[in-house]
Formats: sequence, C-alpha cells, structure tokens
Amino acid sequence: MKPIWALNGLRWSYCAFIAWTTLQTLLAAREGGDVHALILSGVELAASAAFLLPSLEVIACAVLLAVYVIAAGLTVTVHHEVPLRFAYFAMTAICVVAVTRAVPKMI
Repeated sequence: MKPIWALNGLRWSYCAFIAWTTLQTLLAAREGGDVHALILSGVELAASAAFLLPSLEVIACAVLLAVYVIAAGLTVTVHHEVPLRFAYFAMTAICVVAVTRAVPKMI
C-alpha cells in the first residue's frame, strides 16, 4: 500500500467521523436550543468538509483546532467533563496535515 492511500483513507474516515458526530450534536443543539453548540457545530461541519480538499486543509485544520479549543473549554466549564476527545481530534487533524506535507518528500 502506498503511503498516500493510507493518508487519504485517514483523512476521509476522520472527516466522515467528525461530520457524523457533528450532525448529531447539531440536531441535539437545535432541539435543545443551545445556540453555542449550533454555531460551533455549523462551523465544524463546514471545516470538516473543507478538510477533504488538500488545498484548504491548513485553513480547515486551523478552524477545527479553534472549534476544539472552544468545545473543550465548554465541556470543562458547563459539563464538568474531561475533554480528552478534543485533543485526539486535534492531533489527528494536525497529523494529517503534517504527513500530507511530508509524503511528497518520501516518494
């Protein structure tokens, strides 16, 4: 398997997972009237779609990181939970961008 295939598989599965969980959050926020979650979910959904395009991946990654930082802060302060999932989501996005930039040099 070529490294680029594995990288593209990770990118697409990451975006699909983020989109799925974001849609669930968006629907719950709409039902519950949580404006902050609605805004964050909308931004996250758009950024996850943009992350599929290598030409937009850096900007999309930055937006996703901002969303994860805000969501982590809300998770701690509002829900009193440890937001480790956001660190995992952030590092996955960072790794995809970093490896994408390194792959042409490896081939």
